[in-house]
Amino acid sequence: MKFKLLICSLFLALSLSAQVDGNRNAGYENDTNTSYTGEGKGFQRHYDLADATPFANDIKASDLKALLDVLASDTLQGRETGEPGQWKAADFIASQFKQAGIAAKADRNSYFQNILLRKTSWSDIGLVVGTQEFRNRSDFYVYPALTSDAPKTSIKDLVFVGYGIEDAKYNDYEKADVRGKAVIFYDGEPLDTKGNSLITGTEFRTSWSLNWRKKVKLAKDKGATMVFIIDPNFEESVKKNRQQISTYGWKPEGNFMGTDANDLINCLFLSQSTADAILGKKAGKAENEFSDLRNGKKFKPVKIKSKVEVRLAKVTKELKGSNVLAVIEGTDSVLKKEYVFVTAHYDHLGMADSTVIYNGADDNASGTSGVIEIARAFQAAKDKGIGPKRTVVCMLVSGEEKGLLGSKYYTEFPLFPLDKTVVDVNIDMIGRVDERHADNPDYVYVIGADRISTDLHKINEAQNFEHTKLELDYRYNAKDDPNHYYERSDHYNFAEKGIPAIFFFNGTHPDYHRPTDTADKINFEALAKRAQLAFYTAWEVANRPFKLSRDIWPDKN
Repeated sequence: MKFKLLICSLFLALSLSAQVDGNRNAGYENDTNTSYTGEGKGFQRHYDLADATPFANDIKASDLKALLDVLASDTLQGRETGEPGQWKAADFIASQFKQAGIAAKADRNSYFQNILLRKTSWSDIGLVVGTQEFRNRSDFYVYPALTSDAPKTSIKDLVFVGYGIEDAKYNDYEKADVRGKAVIFYDGEPLDTKGNSLITGTEFRTSWSLNWRKKVKLAKDKGATMVFIIDPNFEESVKKNRQQISTYGWKPEGNFMGTDANDLINCLFLSQSTADAILGKKAGKAENEFSDLRNGKKFKPVKIKSKVEVRLAKVTKELKGSNVLAVIEGTDSVLKKEYVFVTAHYDHLGMADSTVIYNGADDNASGTSGVIEIARAFQAAKDKGIGPKRTVVCMLVSGEEKGLLGSKYYTEFPLFPLDKTVVDVNIDMIGRVDERHADNPDYVYVIGADRISTDLHKINEAQNFEHTKLELDYRYNAKDDPNHYYERSDHYNFAEKGIPAIFFFNGTHPDYHRPTDTADKINFEALAKRAQLAFYTAWEVANRPFKLSRDIWPDKN
């Protein structure tokens, strides 16, 4: 971010913070007329829990409105990740944490975890054998993150080296000189006529079958210039690895599959028919060598003369954003080493042009305001000497609208150990009332609480029964929910790591992802009650003497 922009952002944050602080004591009493249709009576608490009511009651509609009016203002330009409005929003959120007296404990003792996103696309990708053109993801595929930019590579000399393995008990390179040549080999490892590995002598496979990168690294060390891997399960692999072989969308920048592209040489995976085109007249000889190999004879490499052209021209763009963290250190000498996360995304869609701003009041200035107030409540409790026992991390993430990327970045590059992270309480859109509940705004959709931990589900219901008395609607928690909301907000990246997660949501409305999602349509009384429930649930998890159970694990498809 340029220095001039930084100064402007800081000035804006200070002025906006003053505006919010001036409104904090305006006073607003929540409506006490509630109706409750959920459960929670059967929950048994066999431990003492400090009363959180005074701190929850300080999560007020008036304070939330003051925050949301700033976050959804035209000044922040729709908060699109990487744009000036997002950086201004991040500075404003950090200023709120600072005013609350919360210590800065993220990158370089700041409130920020800076994230780097990358989007790679092909300006040209293709494979030509002779005069025949082959298509990406139909005839061959590559892993973009492990492929270097190479606009045009012409190949005349190739060597078929079986499975591309060099091992103490088996060696495809024993009689092969591949320096300056491309190599082509099969995925997997050699088997005898009974299906046993020729390396282990049993049905068990070695790392040569599990790690194709090991083969590519070996080929590079042998002096090969490019690798072609024949994939016998081509169609299945394309479906299974569709995300890794796609170049669409922004992705967190990091170490993909534990390997850097510079450690390898370019590699294409081929269907059998594409491989046959490259092998040409030597295809029969290659098959004969395989047949001899299965019958106990030594493999002999096959030299191939062919006319092959490979085009791998890449265009890469980078985008910088930031997650903003408030860390309230736990008061218990042991439990403070465990972490309770409360999350929401603060980014939105930005501007269509200079006249059309996607303010994102409900999505998700509402959740952002809630998390700021929850952080303030936890800090107030700590200032009074009343917990939390575990460390609470209130994190606002960017990059959500581009594919849950801020939370994905965090779970890939965490600031606190994931194996010590006990829950994620996520808030995404809690400021509106959908058509289904037009007659009763005292509701919230609860998603995911019982997917990993039945404890979390019971705690949330009990806290609601004791305090907020909202209608807990579980229709979107169904595993066959056609909307797939469980997979569509930031808690999902925590759940993918086996961390219990709960997602609070008000449902969609006609202004969803439109410029008409503005602050004047927010129901701040409903927002306050939903934020209070999120706080109460996080409070119990942060203060109970033992972790949540992890008795139900997410389905892995």
